[in-house]
Amino acid sequence: MARKIDEDKIKRIKEATMKTIVDFGIESTTIAMIAKNANVSGGYLYRTYSGKQELINELFYEKVIALNNELTFLLSLNPTSIQPLLKTFIANRIVYFINEPTASNFFYQLLHNDNFKLTGDLKQSVVNMMQKIKSIGIKSGEISEKITLFNLYFYILIYPVDYIHFKRKNIFESNVINTNDITSLTSTILNILKN
Repeated sequence: MARKIDEDKIKRIKEATMKTIVDFGIESTTIAMIAKNANVSGGYLYRTYSGKQELINELFYEKVIALNNELTFLLSLNPTSIQPLLKTFIANRIVYFINEPTASNFFYQLLHNDNFKLTGDLKQSVVNMMQKIKSIGIKSGEISEKITLFNLYFYILIYPVDYIHFKRKNIFESNVINTNDITSLTSTILNILKN
């Protein structure tokens, strides 16, 4: 008989994984640390996940799927221009950063770790989305035909996340992120994609 999955425990495990990795880094985080922070036994965690990598992969894939679904939805709202999609997507990244700083920092770390890559169907789904965005952008004159799918992916998904986290470090000026950042990022990215 299959064991019943306790959704509350799974939620605690995922939250503890993100928090522990943000606090200690991916390499230093252990299953024992995650289990302790989630208030579950290590045995329970291993019955659910084969190890730390599988758990982190699941969180990474869940986030990428959510981002791809968000882009699909935003594209359906205005299938003739990428400017509204980009502006809303950037605003949502800022809201996510403000409301869920641990999850935002966790995703930021995964984006910059070589162990986490898009593969298989998920990769193809993201490629298809980037192709749709590029096609609309070329038709609307917002994207140059010379822009590669890699560059499109980088400037739409990675650049805003990096900008937000870099600004948070308060190196040059105020670390407060506001609507001016949404406008500035949208304009900067559109200018890059057009040239």
